[in-house]
Amino acid sequence: MTRRAEAKALDPRDEMADVRATIDALDEELVALLARRQRQIERAAAVKPGLGIPARVPERVDEVLARVAAASQREGLSGELAQALWRAMIEWSIAYEERLMGDRAPRGEDDGSSRS
Repeated sequence: MTRRAEAKALDPRDEMADVRATIDALDEELVALLARRQRQIERAAAVKPGLGIPARVPERVDEVLARVAAASQREGLSGELAQALWRAMIEWSIAYEERLMGDRAPRGEDDGSSRS
């Protein structure tokens, strides 16, 4: 039986329970992936000061957003949602890097004081 036929065979309450269970499992996976991403931000904060790289590198931000836009289109994810999520993650990540680097944080052309 195909997944679609199986879904049609379910009582609507059972189908809703299945939808919720699937969303819960996906949320667990997303949290694990985001935790892995955060650890990489922590690594970057440790490496960047020695290289003289500030937390905010506008070219890198643009590169990440372009890559996410392409991936979201390829995967059928709302581009609006992807951009909003990644912009929020990027801003959080930059602020987190700055906190971790503290006084060791190199200052770039945009020191973060004019965040948009």
